[in-house]
Order: sequence, then structure tokens, then C-alpha cells
Amino acid sequence: MFEKSLTDLIRGIRANKKNEQKYIASCLQEIRQEIRTNDPDIKATAVSKLTYLQMLGYDMSWASFHVVEVMSSPKFPQKQTGYLAATQSFGQDTDVLMLTTNLFKKDLASGNHLEVGIALNGLSHIVTPDLARDLCQDLASMLSHSRPYVRKKVVLVLYKLFLKFPEALRLSFPRLKERLDDPDSSVICAVVNVICELARKNPKNYLSLAPQLFKLLNASTNNWMLIKIIKLFGALTPLEPRLAKKLLPPITHQIQTTAAMSLLYECIHTVIIGGMLNSSGNSDSLAAMCVNKLRIFLEDPDQNLKYVGLLALSKILPTHPKLVSEHRDIILKCIDDADISIRLRSLDLLVGMVNRKNLFDIVKRLMAHLLPSNYNGPSTDYPPLSTLLEPAYRSDIIHRIIYICSQNSYSNITNFEWYIAVLVDLTYVAGVNVDELLKSQIMDVGVRVKSVRQYCVKTMQRLLSDKDLLENCKLPQTNAKVLYAAAWITGEYCSYLEKPLETMEYLVQPGVTKLPHEVQAVYIHSVLKIYAFWVTNLTYNWDEDARNELLRFTGILKDKIGMFCSCTDLEVQERAYNIREIFSIIHQNLTTTDSIFEVENVYGKPPKVLSELFLLFFSYELNPVAPKAQKKVPIPEGLDLDKWINEPLPESESSESEEEESYGYGYGQKLGGSWDLIFSSGNGTTIGRRRGRKSKEYGSEEDEKTKERRRNERRERIKNDPFYIEVNEKESLKRTNSNGSSNRIAEDIDIDSIPIVHLTMNEFDFKRNKKSSKLKKSKGSKQGKQQSSSSPPTSPIIYTDVGEMPENATLSDEEKEKKSIELNKSWDTLSKKNGILDIDFSGIANVDLSTPLGDNEKLPQTASDKSKRALREKSNSKTSPKSKNVEIDEKPSKAKVSSRKKRKEKDPSKEKDLSKQKGRKSGQKKMKNTAISEISEISTTSTKINTEVGVVEIYDNKTPAKTLVDSDDIQIVRSLTEVINEPPTIIVEFSLHNKSSLRSPLSQIAFSFESTSDIQFDNTFIEIEDMLYYDGKKDVSVKFKVPGIVGVGLSVSGNVSYTIKSDEEIKTNNDIPIRFELPLPVFMLNVPRITSEQFSTLISQTSEFPFTGSTTIRLNTSNSIEQAFQNELIRLTTIATGTHIVEQVPGAITIYGKSVQGYQVAGLAKLTVEDDSGITKKASIKIDIKCTDQAFVDGLIREIEQLFREEL
Repeated sequence: MFEKSLTDLIRGIRANKKNEQKYIASCLQEIRQEIRTNDPDIKATAVSKLTYLQMLGYDMSWASFHVVEVMSSPKFPQKQTGYLAATQSFGQDTDVLMLTTNLFKKDLASGNHLEVGIALNGLSHIVTPDLARDLCQDLASMLSHSRPYVRKKVVLVLYKLFLKFPEALRLSFPRLKERLDDPDSSVICAVVNVICELARKNPKNYLSLAPQLFKLLNASTNNWMLIKIIKLFGALTPLEPRLAKKLLPPITHQIQTTAAMSLLYECIHTVIIGGMLNSSGNSDSLAAMCVNKLRIFLEDPDQNLKYVGLLALSKILPTHPKLVSEHRDIILKCIDDADISIRLRSLDLLVGMVNRKNLFDIVKRLMAHLLPSNYNGPSTDYPPLSTLLEPAYRSDIIHRIIYICSQNSYSNITNFEWYIAVLVDLTYVAGVNVDELLKSQIMDVGVRVKSVRQYCVKTMQRLLSDKDLLENCKLPQTNAKVLYAAAWITGEYCSYLEKPLETMEYLVQPGVTKLPHEVQAVYIHSVLKIYAFWVTNLTYNWDEDARNELLRFTGILKDKIGMFCSCTDLEVQERAYNIREIFSIIHQNLTTTDSIFEVENVYGKPPKVLSELFLLFFSYELNPVAPKAQKKVPIPEGLDLDKWINEPLPESESSESEEEESYGYGYGQKLGGSWDLIFSSGNGTTIGRRRGRKSKEYGSEEDEKTKERRRNERRERIKNDPFYIEVNEKESLKRTNSNGSSNRIAEDIDIDSIPIVHLTMNEFDFKRNKKSSKLKKSKGSKQGKQQSSSSPPTSPIIYTDVGEMPENATLSDEEKEKKSIELNKSWDTLSKKNGILDIDFSGIANVDLSTPLGDNEKLPQTASDKSKRALREKSNSKTSPKSKNVEIDEKPSKAKVSSRKKRKEKDPSKEKDLSKQKGRKSGQKKMKNTAISEISEISTTSTKINTEVGVVEIYDNKTPAKTLVDSDDIQIVRSLTEVINEPPTIIVEFSLHNKSSLRSPLSQIAFSFESTSDIQFDNTFIEIEDMLYYDGKKDVSVKFKVPGIVGVGLSVSGNVSYTIKSDEEIKTNNDIPIRFELPLPVFMLNVPRITSEQFSTLISQTSEFPFTGSTTIRLNTSNSIEQAFQNELIRLTTIATGTHIVEQVPGAITIYGKSVQGYQVAGLAKLTVEDDSGITKKASIKIDIKCTDQAFVDGLIREIEQLFREEL
């Protein structure tokens, strides 16, 4: 009585801000007590409060069983609270989920569509593989529910079931496919959504739906459905190229006319990925239209539209770069956008738009994002800095600049001096570590482009002289390794140096010891190369001044090189010592006063050591070499690589003692020529050579004493050898095999008896060697990962075909094809990865929908279903298939015929009574009787009416018959014979006709039906034991109940199977589908007529008829309009609606009726004549119907439209 409600709980939490935890703890104690009560209202309130606290982070898993109790409440508000709590708190591992299976089954079969809706919504959140397996049959049967609201939700929930239980997709797909023809557009939209999501995993499965989807594409006006259909076609078109030609007109029409930006983007995206820009004849005009439409996206202030516009342009760029380049102005504006994703997409476009004409402008615009506004470097004409960018983004810009400049062997660059200046400018971008990339680019351009070497050397000298760059080399994220390329370029091409002495001073200045060790090594080597070049120039003008200058500068270099000798790096230290020694030798030769130097000095000749120094580095020009130049080297004539260079030595006739000495064991062994083994001692002297001998020599018998003497000598020789492990003879005796024989130790084996096998390279299996090497690599993968992670990331080196190649060498076809593929790679493809949505975690992609269902493939059945089927089969095997619900007669019984006659006899009398009560004229009576007689003639003569579905045979004025199966073997016609009021039960009579072309009897005829939430069969399997002979007929009566809601789409589904036995073969036709919709007029009762006053009173109460529907039918005015109007009124009341006429006035009638379910129907039919001043007049009937149920009135309107087939 005094429990807190959810509102009280929320107010209390807000009022206790300071002691919120304490207040909530006390509330939880109250909730624990309330939730254990037997009062369902208190328990539901406690669950709602607990659900709110769960959203604040408190655990409610302890109350999961009580949540299930609230879910099973018969009251809708409490049930809604329970399902809400379940969706928020239940997980895949919740224990009580196994108790919810029957609860879901009960709620899914409820007559209240709102309860069905919350059950479906809850199932979509908490479905597990077990629930999916147990409920998939129920959900599949609910696809034919009378309520579009339920059918739509069932379709969407099935997608969640497929993710948990993929096998259900193959079993339920035929029924899901039927919903594409659903009369309700929301159901079709739901089906298209589900199929579109399923097609992301495996689009090939849904290629068969292309005709239905194309029909929907042309007929639908729902933009969201069109978006999904077009997206689905985008996935199907690459699998079937012929679809592109078919889809091009409707998609082009949508692009030209639609105002919805989302639909416009999907159309353009489908045109791109579907290959329509390449397959169609007017691809250029189509691409131009798409690009112009995408410009609207870029001009829109919405960031999302701008992003998708750039994304679509990047996909058009590979095929139509010129069209995209026309919009370069607006793409460049997107680079300055504040959104990082838009900037990256615009950069992708700029990379693909680059050519010789616009390269300078694009690079200048990109450089503006990197260089500070006060930078005064080599290129000072950059625009001001646009945005402050993160280091990662700036590094990405630098990589893109290098890529667009170096792609296709630098084909877009016309001025390499400009490119060198750009690389130097990029060096000064603070906080970005791209030194490896810049170093490789500077060296690559300097080596490959001879015309730029002079400018490159001059620029590199400026880098070497930069003290700020040298001082900050220890700071993180610097580009100090660019000095590696600067030192190497100035050393290799020192002939372009204007001041070599100044450059050498830069290379040996004190601050260079702060540089990385690899850079210091290049510095030392470059000093020697520049020194050699400078000394060579001095020798041409050799005099005393040149000698003194050389002597002075050599002493300076010798002293400064000494600071590198204490470096911890071995490479730097070794180079420093070697160069300092060279300088010492030169300095010593210059300072000596011996006679040899004086004589050379008299004749004006420098020391010989100076002239020899230049030849060490500059004898040959260093040119770039093609990557595959070594493979292209032609084999010289007369060269035989398999021939001996030196003939092997002949067999030596040495004594036995010398031969024994050749087996000496040394510390080192090496291979000699002609597969010899050379043994050497520790001091390097050769102590013996053993050559391969014939195996027969080792096979000769020797004296046992000689063998023993050799073993003893060998043991004594290796006794003190640290590389051999001594083994005791006692331990050797313990080593025995399982069969008792002892294993011999190495010293007990006669080495002379081991045969020598000569191996060749052809005997090796390289494939196995590769596999073994992979296994070895996998063992050390951790160490390799650690090494790779420590190295800085670099961009892939761009190998070009510029370089030296051997004479008469050409590229092969494979190399040309590989090269063209690499050149066509764009920046986007270098880092293309699959998204997370493209990965299939459920296994749906492995489901194959192309093959038909087998006999053993059926939806899983519950234990109760299996037991019922077993009992049914058992009873069918003992007794005949006749039961209360099923009647099988070859001829109709007398009772049945008499009942039919009575019904037919009653109908005319009722019509006569109706005409008397309303006081109609005699002419009208005759007219009506004539119409009724015409309808009776139609029923007796079985007139056939061609429709889109098939051939319809009208046997009765209220229940028209329909041909369900019409094959070469059998014809099945159904007709509704009886309707029982409470509960709503229908008896359907199937008429079977054997018309086999083989004139053979049909046996093992069986019907199987599917019970749904709306239609329930007492016996779903019916088997006919008797044979149906040729041209024979049989009638089968089936009874089923309709407990659910009656509306549009209520249908009966099942299968029929039979066997044909002939002299030659036995043919079995299994699972022939049968399906027919139940006409709503069959549910109308024969209620007593009401007066016009009662009708007026009933209509005035609008709350009794809240649902309305209307339609218009056109009259056939070949006869008089009045007569046509009367004829159509009879068809309207007796066949289309099952109602009776309340009142009739000239040109209008009112009708009324009541269904088995209690739905009341009232309507007005009014004649309208259009005078077009012609000979013939157009007339139509407008029908307005009111009803107490929306689904029923929609069904009646549909029945009217299908009957008259002329809708305005």
C-alpha cells in the first residue's frame, strides 16, 4: 500500500544527491522484498524500478526469474514491463532463458497483435541459438499472419534468428521470398531490408530475386525501399553483368528526377560499383551527370553529404579522372575543412587528379598545411598556413606529396630542382619523423637525374651548414637522418662543390658526434672522398704553397677525425682509424726531408700517394642499376658453368701411415676443390687431406688388430679435446635397445666402413627446404616482431625501369604486365582493407540457397510436435484416413447432396422475402431474379474466368472454386463448402482428377498442411490409401479453425505428393506446393435484416465503426446503365462482401452485414454518371465501407477490386 512507484524512486534519487548511494541501497532492499510478493502489480512495479536502476549501472541479474514471471503476466502493461526488463538485463548466458521458450510460443500465438509485437521485440534482443532453433518454425508460419504489423515484425526478427541459427535461413527462405508480393508495402520494405543485409555476406544466394526486385524498383514510390533495392542491385550486378543494361534506364531516371539526397547517392554508387560506367555506350555522359550531381553534395553545408560526395568521386576517379579534375576548385576547398575525415577524402582525390599541369599547384597547396607562416626557405611563395594539424595527419600529407611526385618514375615532374627544394622544405617540418623517406628520395633523385646533381649538391651543402638542424638532432621526431643523404651526395658528386674545404669543415665540426652512428659513418667516408678530389686538383698546380696548404689542412683533418675514434659504434670507429691512418701517411710524406721527396719536388711532382688516392673512389661513375639487371646478364660464348675450372688431382698412392695421418682431427675443417675435405690444425697449417674414394675400398676386409689400434689412437687423440664429450664404457653398456642389442658409441664405429655418397644440387627438394625454412622462421617470429617494431615505418620504395641494364636485355612479357599493374595502382589501393561489417561471424555466408530443399530438410520440430506426428502416423497405419475432420468419398454422399440442395433452395426464397419487405417493383423483382438465375447458371455450368493467377471455376455464388494444381498428371480444384460459426471453422473440399498422360493410376496421394497462429489444423497430414485411376475423381474434405485475426493475406499453405506406376518406370512427385487465400465474404453470417431506422441509428454512433475504406468500380455500359447497376449490386452483396441490402433508392443502396468474429460491416454504394457529350456515357459505382476492424475492411475492399478488376 505504501510502496514507492517508479516516479517516487526517481524523485528520491534527485532529492538525495549527497547520499545517493545510501538511498539507492535502501531502495534495493525494498525492491528485494517487493519482488518476492505474490501481488503481480507490486512485482511489476518492482521490476520497473529495478530496470531503471540497471540503466544507472546496478546489477539486476539476481532478479531474472522474477522478470520471467512478470513477462508471463496476462495483463498487457505488466507484460510490457517484463519484456523491457528482459531486453535490458538478459544476456546470452542467462540461465532462465531456457524457461522462456513456451512463454514466447504462447505470446506469439496470442490474438492481441500488441502482445505479439512486444514478444517479437523482446525476442530480437535476447535470442540465443537454442531459442532460434525452437522458435524458427513458429516465426516462419507467422509470415502469413493476417496483420501487416505482425508480418513486418516477424520478417525483421527472422534476421536476428538467422544470425544465431544460420540453418533456418535455408528452410525459411521460400516463405520469406513470398513476402515480396505482400499487399502491404511496409512488409515488403522489411523483407527488402533483411535481404539487403543478408546479401552483404553472400550476394550470390539472392541473384534469383532480381526479377521481383526489378518490378518493385519500377513500381515503388517509397524512397527508403528504393534505397535498399538499389543497394541490393549494387551487390548483385557484379555477379550478373547483364543486369547493368537492364537497370540503367530506371536508375538514370531516378538520378535525374529525385530530390532525396540519400537516394541520389545510392543510385550513383550503384552505377559505379555495378560497372555501368564502363559497359554502357554513353558512359561518358552518364559519368558527367553523376559527377555534376556529386558537386551538389560538396557544396552542401551538411558534413555528411560532403563526405559521401567525396567518397563517390574517389570511386569515379580511376575511370574518369578528367571529369573529376574539372571540379578541382571545390575539392581544394575541402582540404581546409575542420573535419579530419573530409580532409583525408579530399586528399585521396588530389592524389588521383595529379598530372604534369597541376602538380605544382597541388603540392603548393599541400605544403601550406605543413610549413609555418614565417618560414623563409627555398620556396617562399607558399600560401599562409590554413589549419593547425596533428603530427599523424602531417606525416600522411608528406607521404602523399612524395607519392604523387615519384609515381610512374617521376613522370609528372618537369623541374627536378623544384622537387629537391620541396624535399628540403619538408625536412624542416617540426615534429614529424619522415627522415628515412626524405633520405631515400633525395639520394634516388640525385643518382638518377644527372641534370639536377649540381643543384642538389649545392642544396645539400646548405643542409650540412645548418647549425640548428645539427643541434636539435637529439630531439625526438626530428629529421636528422636527412643529413645522411646530404653527406653522401656531397661526397659522391664532390666535383660540383664550389668550396670543398668549407664542406669538409662542416663534416668534421664538433657537433656531428651527436648524430646517429650511421650518419657519422657516411660523414667520415665523405670527408675522405672530398679530400681525394681536392688533393687531385692541387696536384695539377703543385708548388710550395699548395704543399703547405695541404700539409696544414691534412693535420687539421687528422686531429678532428680523432673524435670519431672513441665512438661506441664499431663501423664508425673502424672507418675513423683507417682514415686517420691515411691522413697520417700523407702528412708524414709531406713533412719528410729525404732525398726521394726532394727529387720529386724539384721536378714539380707531388707524392705518388696523392695520385693514387683519387683512383680509390672515382675510377668509375656510379650509375643506377635496374633491379633485375643481374638476371639479364647474358652468358658469354664459350663459358660452361658445369665444366671444371681446375681439373681434380689424381688419386694419390700414399702409404697406409700417411693415409692414417690424413684422418687427423683439427680445430677447423673446410671444403677444398673437387669436394675435398681439408683438415687443419689450430695454427692454420694443413695437416691432411682426404679425398673421396671408391666405396669398394671401404668394403675390403682388414685385420681386426689394425682396427683396434686405430680406435685406441683415436680415443687417445680426442681424450683432452674440449669439443668431445667423454663417455664411460659402463654407461655405454647400459644403453640397450628393446630387443636387447646394445647401441654402439661413436668411437666403437669404424669410420672407414662408412660409405661416401656424392650429392648433387639436382637431388635437393627445394619445396621442402622452403617449408622447413618457414618453420624455422616461425620459431623466431617473436624476435623478428620485436626488431620490426623498433624500426621506423617507411613508405614502399618505388623501383623504376630507369637504370643500367646489360646489353641486348629486354623486359619479358610477365615483367611488362606486372609493371603495368603496379603503375595502375592508386593511393587508395595501397592501404585498402575490409571493413568490420564485411566479416561474417555468424556463418550465413556458408548457407547455399541455390539448390532446392531436400526431402530431409525441414524446420526443426518441438517434442510435442514430434509426438503428435508419431501418434498420427500410427493411427493412419491402423485405420483408414476417414475421421471427423476429414471425409474421403469417391462420390458425394446423399446427406451432403441433400444439404446442398436445401441451401440452394433457401436462397431464392430469402431473396423473394427481401424484395417483399422493401416493396420493390415487379420489374425490379424480375431483373433481380434474372440476375440470380444467371449466377445459378454460372454455378451449374462451371463457367471459367481467366485471371492472372489461373483459371477460376465458380461453383457457388458465395464460395468460388479455384484450380490449385493443373499438371500433366493431376488437377486439383478447391471449394469452400461449409462455415461453422463458433469457433470460426471452415470446411474445404478438394476435387482430384487423374489426367495422367500415361493413363496410369495415382497412388500414395497425401496432403500436408502447415498450422499457423491464424489457421490451425487438427490433422495436418492426410493420406489417401485408395488409388485414383485414370480419368477418375475423388473428393477430400478438410476442416480447419481460424482463431486469429481475419484480414488481407490470410492463406492456407501446404503440399501434395503422389506416385505414378507404369510398366516402364515409377515416377514420384513430392512436395507440390498448394496455396490459396481465404476470401473474407466466407466469414460473413446470414444475419436478420435490419430496418433503415436501425441502420441510421447504428451509423450515427461513429464509435462503433472507427475504420473506413473506399473504392470505385467502373460499369460496363453496353446495356442500359440502370440494368448494369443492378447486376453489379447483386455481385457486390452476394459475392464480394457477403452483406444484404438495407435500403435502395434510385442510384444508391446501403448494405449491412456481420462476420463470424463479430465484426460489423456497413456500406454505401452510389452510382455516378459522367456526361462527356458523346454517344456513350461513362458510369461508375463508388463504394464506401465502415467496419469495426481495420484488417477486415481492407480485405473487403481488396475482394471488391479483385472481383470487378477495374479500379480507377
